[in-house]
Amino acid sequence: MIRQFQSEDASSCCALIRGCVESDPSYSSALLRKMRVSETPEAMIRRATLFYLAVYEEDGRILGVAGLDMNEIRLLYVSTGHQGRGIGRSLVEHLKGMVPHMLFTDIFVYSTKRAVLFYRACGFTDKGPFTFDWEGESLETVFMVFPIP
Repeated sequence: MIRQFQSEDASSCCALIRGCVESDPSYSSALLRKMRVSETPEAMIRRATLFYLAVYEEDGRILGVAGLDMNEIRLLYVSTGHQGRGIGRSLVEHLKGMVPHMLFTDIFVYSTKRAVLFYRACGFTDKGPFTFDWEGESLETVFMVFPIP
């Protein structure tokens, strides 16, 4: 079941995100250290005041979390033990339905290199590399776009 994030979901979402990030080899050890410090329940609750957050819940456990800011997918993580079951695709489809189609012609995401194949399978097209600076650490991403029909 996909539902809107609630503040009591914050700890579970943080643990899920940390697990995914720590298993991704594209993050440097310095960047991982900074993310461990910054990825807190308070930060999740603050995010929910800035943009839409949804969770995928099954049997009382949060297995996925996704965020949408207007037409940008700001985050999308699925628990490492539950990837490949369609949870991520369900979250992407849910977010696509949340975009105000009268205002935007596409949906975009800055994908980690590890997630590029996933977003391609969801219909996104690569538009080129983009490097983010996160407190002095580089995070290599790929800018990807999905046209709204």
